[in-house]
Amino acid sequence: MMALHIPRRKPNKYNARKTTVYGIPFDSKREAEYYLLLREKKRLGEIKSIDLQPTYTLLEGFRDNTGKAQKPITYTADFLVEYDDGRREVIEVKGMRTRDYLLRKKLFLYAMRETDILFREVR
Repeated sequence: MMALHIPRRKPNKYNARKTTVYGIPFDSKREAEYYLLLREKKRLGEIKSIDLQPTYTLLEGFRDNTGKAQKPITYTADFLVEYDDGRREVIEVKGMRTRDYLLRKKLFLYAMRETDILFREVR
């Protein structure tokens, strides 16, 4: 008789659990809960719009001096929120601040320094 082996999913490195809310998958329970908070603020009229996973190009793709194509560097935030008063804010829900995230955040802040988009990190 053969034993049935069901492979288990490897747990997330930072203990984040993928969570689905209203059919929308989120990378963590904290991110999903924050989305519910934003939806409530939108229902109350404080927020005009909520964009999920907006992506920003931090460095365009290019060809290096050997002719090899280098991919662009991008940053994908958790939310872009536009408030009733016209303010726009990028919101990043973070549990663990990795070196990669800190570098992309700094590049994002540099790229957005002359725009009206604010940045907020929620922990």
